[in-house]
Amino acid sequence: MNPRITTVRRAILGLTLVASLTLAAAGCASAEQNENAGGDSDEIVVGYSGYTLTNPYFAGLVRGLEEGADEYGFRLLQTNSNGDNNTQTSDIQNLVSQGADYIIVSPADASAIVPAVNAAADAGVTVVGISDTIDSDAVTFTVAMDHVTIGEQSAQGIVDFLTEKYGEPKGKVVEMQGIAGSAAGSDRTAGFDNIISEYPGIEVVARVDGGFDTDKTFQQMSTILQAHSDIDAVMNANDSEAQGSTKAIEAAGLFKPVGDPDHIFVTGNDAPAPAIADIRANRQDMTVASNPIELAKLVMKNIADVEKGEKITGFIEWPGQIITPANIDSAEVKEYGIWADEVK
Repeated sequence: MNPRITTVRRAILGLTLVASLTLAAAGCASAEQNENAGGDSDEIVVGYSGYTLTNPYFAGLVRGLEEGADEYGFRLLQTNSNGDNNTQTSDIQNLVSQGADYIIVSPADASAIVPAVNAAADAGVTVVGISDTIDSDAVTFTVAMDHVTIGEQSAQGIVDFLTEKYGEPKGKVVEMQGIAGSAAGSDRTAGFDNIISEYPGIEVVARVDGGFDTDKTFQQMSTILQAHSDIDAVMNANDSEAQGSTKAIEAAGLFKPVGDPDHIFVTGNDAPAPAIADIRANRQDMTVASNPIELAKLVMKNIADVEKGEKITGFIEWPGQIITPANIDSAEVKEYGIWADEVK
């Protein structure tokens, strides 16, 4: 499944992604540089192409990748494109040039990154998706949560809240969507729609792109609240957005704690430290938690298993865990793990 290519050949293949090799000596020079840098042609080199580190979830991913690399003896190369598709394309090309045997990709845009992913696979690299799917058959396997399920769970939490509040599922809801073009954002919206569409009494008064970002969501929600101060709930595509929504609700003078009759329900996803703190403080109603540290370590374990000859392909679902003020101290949540308590 992952035919081994020597560092010299891999370096040459990678360079074809960024420039034409006009002289055979160029390949020899690259090989000599690798040897001088202390490279070992027998070691397994794993590259990580990430698109952000500003979201704490991705800091958790990096933590897990680093721990997995240590456990299995891999050399880990890391990049961060800061949300720029062109930069991420260059990052993947550079990882190939540096001799990566595997490249783990967390895409900002599931479609824009496809040419770079395909080129890397053509160069003999095994490409792995992490936390989100990529629109390419060149990806050998992906480990991620089912983002449609996340949207459904978040929406069901809203339905249950509205039913308890009004005696039936009715009310006004805002959906803060994820980054346009991201598979995770699109799938969470699809899951939200799967549930909400079953309840005609629930009105979605606004849908906007929160960009998985606290500040952008704060601005968007502040504008929405000027026209819809009577909303009952907010579906957020992640917990960075949930933070922005809660802050906007508070700034508008509409905040009431969980349990108050006038409370506006807020849900998110990922369970970073700010969300966990708000759930413990009765400021946020729920999150669909992931555990990016353990998810990333599973990716590294799968790579180690591939190296042993196992065939691992397709989508591997990472389970989520609903966390609310009512269950945050439960045995179930403790067993799943609150990763935010491990990443400071």
